[in-house]
Amino acid sequence: KSGKRGDRNSHINELFQALCNCESSIMVNNNASAVFLMLNSLCENKEVIISRGQQVEIGGSFRIPDIIKSSGCKMIEVGTTNRTNLDDYANAIDDETAAILHVHTSNYKIVGFTNNVELRELSDLCINNKINLLCDLGSGSIYNKNINFMPLEKEVQNYINDGVDIVTYSGDKLLGGAQGGIISGKINLVS
Repeated sequence: KSGKRGDRNSHINELFQALCNCESSIMVNNNASAVFLMLNSLCENKEVIISRGQQVEIGGSFRIPDIIKSSGCKMIEVGTTNRTNLDDYANAIDDETAAILHVHTSNYKIVGFTNNVELRELSDLCINNKINLLCDLGSGSIYNKNINFMPLEKEVQNYINDGVDIVTYSGDKLLGGAQGGIISGKINLVS
């Protein structure tokens, strides 16, 4: 409107605020770049705690441990492949910890003798230790009411409501648009 260069994110921010019940959102090239930018911007030269069972390989052969390393963070592994407890996270937090990273394992399931920590518990732990709770959803789900051809996935706004500070997800897989990655969450962190 001013005839000057505009902000490409201004077109999507209000839409994603309404869709995801978040304070702010930006869009980047793909979800791998969204995860990289989130970690690099918020956690560079610091520790990021992740469960061993969440170190997945995502589309395009991107591996979560490689993205963490490339973003300039030190990965701190906790728990085991099948079981991670709240104490595993709590015992790993120290002065160098910037965040806990929760990665949604949408492309595989571990069944049997398993344990995962609820996001609300992780959020409380992060608040008490003044660190961020970050989440990579992979595909992400904006709206999912158990449509017959789609497995039931928790919606992005549920992660925000559970206390996750930043959520990254794909803009193309479930939304059906051009390839993109979306970063949604608290305005001070997204900024």
